[in-house]
Amino acid sequence: MKKVTKPLQVGDIVKFKPGYGYGRGYVRIKSIRGRFCNLCGIFGGRIIEKSVVLDHLENAEAEWYSAWQKTDSYLCM
Repeated sequence: MKKVTKPLQVGDIVKFKPGYGYGRGYVRIKSIRGRFCNLCGIFGGRIIEKSVVLDHLENAEAEWYSAWQKTDSYLCM
């Protein structure tokens, strides 16, 4: 049975699927136009990647949050 996933939306935290993205980490979707999107940093607003095909991305919000909870920045809050 295939896993059902919700479509990616503006504001989602994503990562590139294996074979795409050249090792870039987690990013946030800034805007979507058709089957392309612009990406920005998790906490910043400046666009860092333009015209990325949505099929090359996968949702990674839970994975990112789990890793973020273990960082010094999070633990010092």
